[in-house]
Amino acid sequence: MSQSAEQQWYFARAGQQQGPFPESTLRQLLATGQLSPADAVWRQGMPQWAPAGSVPGLMPGPVGPGAAPAPAGYPPQAVLPIGYAGPQPAYGPYGGPPSDIGQDAGVRWLLPVGRSGWAIAAGYLGLFSVIPIFAPIALIISIIAIRDIKKHPGRHGMGRAIFGLVMGILFSLGFCVMIVGLAAGR
Repeated sequence: MSQSAEQQWYFARAGQQQGPFPESTLRQLLATGQLSPADAVWRQGMPQWAPAGSVPGLMPGPVGPGAAPAPAGYPPQAVLPIGYAGPQPAYGPYGGPPSDIGQDAGVRWLLPVGRSGWAIAAGYLGLFSVIPIFAPIALIISIIAIRDIKKHPGRHGMGRAIFGLVMGILFSLGFCVMIVGLAAGR
């Protein structure tokens, strides 16, 4: 098995994560004593970190009924501090293509990632459209934003674009009515 095709492993010692390492390197670290059976290890596919000595087939030496018992005080579960997370997989949570921060709704709630820049501009112009000069600009930028989002399905911000469109229409119409009223009053 080539090194690139081997499973990639991580280990943690004293709260510090190290890796990824190919399985052969991890076995060598265990065989030479540079990594102890109590050190936590993890690879993609494992539900949580586990002590190296509890992972079947990872530890060198005899296996079976005559094998040496685990060291005294050796816990059967992971020995990581609370809140210690495993490395993030290179692919999305369901094995799909690599995840994009712009596709995470929680992140999009806090930061304008994955959004169309036109949509962001349309939203702000929609807010400022109460000032008559911004209303027609909000209308135009909102139309550009909607076209941009439809052209690039991975971008978000349709709500901002529609808000800018509605506000641009309302205040543009209000601006026109005001001008007509002023012109008729003369």
